[in-house]
Amino acid sequence: MEGQAVAVLMIFCILFCNAGNMCSAANNDSVVNLGVILNYNSWVGKVAKTAIEIARDDINRDTQLLNGSRLVLHFRDSRGDAIQGASAVLDLLEMEVVAIIGPQASDVAEFILHLGDTAQVPVVSFSVTSPLLSNRRFPYFVRMAHSDALQMHPIAALAQAYGWKRVTAVYSDDEFRSGAVASLSDALRDIGSELEYRSVISLTADQVAIEKELYNLMTKESRVFVAYMPSDLFSKILMKAQEIGMMDSGYVWISTDEFTSLWDVLLNSSSMEYMQGLLGVKTYIQNSNKQLGDFRRRWKRQFRLEYPHEEKAELNVYGSFAYDAVWMIARAIGNLGSITFNFMKPASSGPSFTQLNVFQEGPQLLTELLKTDFTGVSGVVQLKDGEIVGSTYEIANVVGNGYRVVGYWNDETQLHKQLPSAASSPSSPNNTIGDLKTVIWPGGSTEVPRGWEQPTSGKRLKIGVPIKHGFTEFVTVTFDRSLNRSNVTGFCIDVFEAVVNRLDYALPYDLIPYHSHSYDELVYQVYLKKFDAVVGDTTIFASRSKHVDFTQPFTESGVVMVVPIKADEANNAWAFMLPFTPGMWSTTAAFFIFTGFVIWLFEHRVNPEFRGRPRQQVVTLLWFSFSTLVFSHREKLVSSLSRLVLVIWLFVVLILTSSYTASLTSILTVQKLNPTVKDVESLKASGDAVGYQIGSFLAQYLQLELGIKNLKTYSTPEEAGLALSKGPKNGGVAAIFDEIPYIRIFLASQCNYAIVGPIYRTGGFGFVFPKGSPLLPDISTAVLSLSEDKEMQQIQPKWLNSTACTDSGAKVNSNRLSMNSFWGLYLITGSVSLIALTIFVSMLLYEYMRDPNVMDSEMGDPSTGKSLKRAMKSFMVYIDQKEGSTSSPNQRRVSEMSPNQSNSPFSPPAFTSSPSALGTSPFSTRTLSRRSFIFLDNEHVVDVGENAIARASSVSAPDQITEYIPPNSTLH
Repeated sequence: MEGQAVAVLMIFCILFCNAGNMCSAANNDSVVNLGVILNYNSWVGKVAKTAIEIARDDINRDTQLLNGSRLVLHFRDSRGDAIQGASAVLDLLEMEVVAIIGPQASDVAEFILHLGDTAQVPVVSFSVTSPLLSNRRFPYFVRMAHSDALQMHPIAALAQAYGWKRVTAVYSDDEFRSGAVASLSDALRDIGSELEYRSVISLTADQVAIEKELYNLMTKESRVFVAYMPSDLFSKILMKAQEIGMMDSGYVWISTDEFTSLWDVLLNSSSMEYMQGLLGVKTYIQNSNKQLGDFRRRWKRQFRLEYPHEEKAELNVYGSFAYDAVWMIARAIGNLGSITFNFMKPASSGPSFTQLNVFQEGPQLLTELLKTDFTGVSGVVQLKDGEIVGSTYEIANVVGNGYRVVGYWNDETQLHKQLPSAASSPSSPNNTIGDLKTVIWPGGSTEVPRGWEQPTSGKRLKIGVPIKHGFTEFVTVTFDRSLNRSNVTGFCIDVFEAVVNRLDYALPYDLIPYHSHSYDELVYQVYLKKFDAVVGDTTIFASRSKHVDFTQPFTESGVVMVVPIKADEANNAWAFMLPFTPGMWSTTAAFFIFTGFVIWLFEHRVNPEFRGRPRQQVVTLLWFSFSTLVFSHREKLVSSLSRLVLVIWLFVVLILTSSYTASLTSILTVQKLNPTVKDVESLKASGDAVGYQIGSFLAQYLQLELGIKNLKTYSTPEEAGLALSKGPKNGGVAAIFDEIPYIRIFLASQCNYAIVGPIYRTGGFGFVFPKGSPLLPDISTAVLSLSEDKEMQQIQPKWLNSTACTDSGAKVNSNRLSMNSFWGLYLITGSVSLIALTIFVSMLLYEYMRDPNVMDSEMGDPSTGKSLKRAMKSFMVYIDQKEGSTSSPNQRRVSEMSPNQSNSPFSPPAFTSSPSALGTSPFSTRTLSRRSFIFLDNEHVVDVGENAIARASSVSAPDQITEYIPPNSTLH
């Protein structure tokens, strides 16, 4: 390509360049030369020429804009040919033009842009749209029209709105349109669709070549065609498409701005028939612009004068852009101030094509052009990176004798029924049908075409099926040597056949067996386009969905663990301990003792049955608390708080005993088998080997998700059963993991195993199709329909028979009763006990502080360091006191001492303030320390050791006896 360009350059230089070393010239101060390159034979060229001439006249009428200078236009005809265009630009550069308007086509523009950069002359194009030509590549290139890279986004938005996953591009054979099609492919990929096929048609193609290519398109699935080519070629294609039935219902044709902008001229009686239902994208120009209305009237008048033989005189967007391009250049020149321009040739010698006149003020003029900001007939004219900013496209639909606008698109609002400025709020980034008005499609239908059809060429889908050595109930591949072909049967095959039969159209296919090491490898063949689909027991998995699409699942989903089961532990002597977990037993025992202590504390002061020696009281506490288990407590409660606590506790005991009885009954009678592995955590802790089906995704799943590293494979149910029966110590496995459908097959023949633990959810089995496959929605709908129908219940028993063994292998629940089920009960009884205990201590403390004997005898001097300790000790003694006594704490302490306490000067039974303590005897003798006393009554004590009688009124201690009576005195 570069060699051809150099050759062309050499020809141009030989033909049109004059040799010279250096020249200097100054423009006539009263003239500004502006070059224009158009294709006079094209409609756009005619429209633009008239518009440019009107702009020149308007500018020259404004004497202030160019400081009195006159704008002179130099027109050249490119004839739509790159060589003619290059010749024209060389001629214009020799005339020392300050800027060039044009050319129209991208293929003509590239060489002109090279020359413009060399001569530092800005080239302003109003119709070149190729994304391969930009200001970054050619600094002196300014584009008034929008790039095709932007135009492809509204086309992709249409595909998204109507759900078309595959699109075919039909375009003429040139590199610039190929660049635009690449932009279309990128835009479609962004919205989840794809460009299925690229149909390249020569610019010189005749009717035979066009018909051949259209028939070729009919062999493809896609029925959505985006056309990007010159208007005359596209018109021929539409006529031939209408002739062979490609403008009927089910087809979609979308034209780009290059063709849509000419509809006003093309829509005549001869073309109406073959354009019905056509969609088009065209640049929007606001019609309410008053300046545009005046310009349109003047343009029509002058156009009819210049081209009286043209039937229609309709201004298009390119005419408006051309008018504004002239004004943009004039404003930039006016902003320079000086209208004196210099052109010089380079001093260095070289080939003649390098000796172009260089515009010395070109950089300053380019800077002013890039600053452009004014309102023209096409709207607001602003440039960014050498291209016009602001883009709104119309979505038009050919109906009847004309066309109507069904929506608008721009970057901010995407598709919208109304103009973006009139829209109340931006549309969703996900374009929908509701964002557009009703479209009349080819064939006159208002029903949205689905965008694809089964190819008419009779192409059959190549569907891969896995070759399996185990679990052949799902897919079985056998080879018939007599017929030299493979037979594929199984549950998955029957389901797929039933699904295909539910489609509204025929779907021919061939089942091709494929041997692979893993299902991931088989699925990846669809991504590589070696298969059109995969049918089999293929699990829907997230990592696989990155490359392919799955239908709705046709089996239940989930991965479970299967382990051997053994005889129930109910046969051993400690079976009665099984209903509760150790934690449950410990907590229950602790609450028994705690509740008994609380009730004893409440009853100790008021109930004689809860008093006595310490050992006796401990026995009473334990007896009472545990006797509530069988509701056999015989002690009568006096305290209201005790009764409250007991009622709540008995309710808890009732539930505990009922639950225990039910669980123990189940253990001893119903549940006869227990799993060898309780759960996944205990399995991981043991480090034993775990089995999984070879080729499945479970190897990665078990390692990454469950953290199980020691893995072994199996292929058939028999291999899995053998590995489980051996156990991990004999080279087998402790458990196997597999999906539920496989496990049902396994348990149907293996009766000594059971499912343990939770179900780890997966996607289930689904059919595999390429990303964006148009078949996917229909197949998924048929799968759902089959799942809800009784036909599925007829297919399952045929391949997935269950036996009684399956029932015995039901899921085992190895959980014992734990605190998880009863913590609420313990919370209630514990809270009630604590609240009651708080009330009791508060009331007792209140009574203790109001007792005058306590205050006088025990409080002492608060300034001493031992006062607090003595007060606490005194309070504990007060709690231990029987309710109703009014004596001081010291008196109570003496009266209740044990006779064996060697450190006490008095024995509690011997020295009492109650006469009844003496019983029926007239007196009582006790030995206290080293002295003996005779207690005659409540007031007289005889000190045998000193042979004296002491009056013991209100005696609290021996050292308080102060009054002695001689032995011979008469006692009263």
